[in-house]
Amino acid sequence: MTSSGINPLQIAIAGGSIGGLTAGILLHELGHDVHIYERSTNALEGRGAGIVVLPMTERYFTERGSALGEGQAGAADVALTLTNWSYVDESGAIVDEAATYNRFTSWNTLYRALLEVLPGDRYHLSHYVTGCVPTAEGVAVQFEHGESRDCDLLVAADGIASTVRSIVSPHTTTDYAGYVAWRGTVLESDLEPDTAAVFEDAMVYQVLNHAHILAYAIPGPGDSIIPGERALNFVWYRNAPGPEFEELMVDRNGVHRPATMPPGLAQDRFVAELRQDAERLLAPQLRELVLACEEPFIQAIFDMAADQFVHGRVALIGDAATALRPHVAAGTAKACADGWALRDHLGMGGDLDASLAEWERQQLELAQTVAGKSRRMGERAQFESTMVPGDPEWRFGLFGPGN
Repeated sequence: MTSSGINPLQIAIAGGSIGGLTAGILLHELGHDVHIYERSTNALEGRGAGIVVLPMTERYFTERGSALGEGQAGAADVALTLTNWSYVDESGAIVDEAATYNRFTSWNTLYRALLEVLPGDRYHLSHYVTGCVPTAEGVAVQFEHGESRDCDLLVAADGIASTVRSIVSPHTTTDYAGYVAWRGTVLESDLEPDTAAVFEDAMVYQVLNHAHILAYAIPGPGDSIIPGERALNFVWYRNAPGPEFEELMVDRNGVHRPATMPPGLAQDRFVAELRQDAERLLAPQLRELVLACEEPFIQAIFDMAADQFVHGRVALIGDAATALRPHVAAGTAKACADGWALRDHLGMGGDLDASLAEWERQQLELAQTVAGKSRRMGERAQFESTMVPGDPEWRFGLFGPGN
C-alpha cells in the first residue's frame, strides 16, 4: 500500500506528449509505478506553435500555487494573458471587442514545463508501442523491436494515429473535415510597431468568406512574455477539397504527409498561393504577419471519436480517444482532463476494472459533447459561412466558455 492507501499498479503509457506526461505525472505522484514510452528519438519539439491555456491545461501548476511553468526555484511565468478578443474587418478596423482574458503559451513551453517535473528515469525515448495482448494479470505491451513489458494497465496517449486504438475501438474511422489550418509564428519585433500594437493585449480574428484567421501572442525566445520579446502565432483555416488536399499534403521532396506538413516542407506553389491570398483578403495587420512568416506549416483537420475508451486493461486518452477540431481550443485541455479523471478514479482504490468503467463513462460523455460543439463551429465558419464577429457562442472552453 502507498501513503495514499492504494495498491500500486504497474502502468505503461504509450506516448510522451502533453496528455501522456500529465497522466504519467499524476499517476506517479499517486504512488503507481509509471513508465512513459515515446517513439521519438529526441525530446519532442515543434509540435504546433501556440496553444490556448484553459484551466485544465495548467491545473497541475495552479494546484501547487504557481503559474504555468513556475517551479519552486521561482522561474518566471511562461504563459501570458491577453485582455481582449478582437475582430477586425478587411481594413484592419476593430469591429467587435470583448474582455475575455484568455491565456496562451507555446506547445514547446508547456511540454518542457511538464517534462521537468517527471523523474527522468520514467520517460523512455525510442520506444514505439506497436500493440498489446491481454495476460492473466493485465496486459503485455509490445514494442517495435520485439520487446515486451507486462503491466497492470496500458494508457494509450499516442495521438490521432494511435496504434493501440485499433485494439480498443477497432471500427473507429478518421475523417478529413474538408479544410486545413495554415500556421506559423513571427517574432513581435519583426513587425512594424503599428502592426504589433494591435496584438499587444488582444487575440485578433478576421472572419472571411468560408474561412477565418486568428492570431495571438505566445512566449518568445527564452520563454519571454515581455511585450516586444514575444512571438505571434497565426492560424488560418482554409478549405481544401479532397483532391486538392492530397496534393497539398505532398511535401517539396515528394513525400506524402497525411496529417501535418512541417515548417519548410510545403511546396513553393502552395506557399505562394497563401501569400497571394493574404495580400488580397487579409486586414493589413494580419497580412503583414502572414507575409513575414518564412516557413508556414499545415495542420489537417480531422474528426475522430472512438466509441469506447477502455478494453480490458487498456485505456485511450487525449487525441488517441477523440480528436477535437481546434475551434474550442480544448484539445490539450481534454487530454489533461482525461489524465486527471484517471487519477481521481484510480485514487479511490477498489476494483480496477470498475474504476476504468466509470472513468470511461464520464470521459466519453465529455468528449462527445465538446467534439459536437467543435464540429458545429467548424461547419459554420468554413462551409455555411455563418460565423459572425462577436458571437458569444464562439468562445474557447472544455466544459463551457473559459473553462
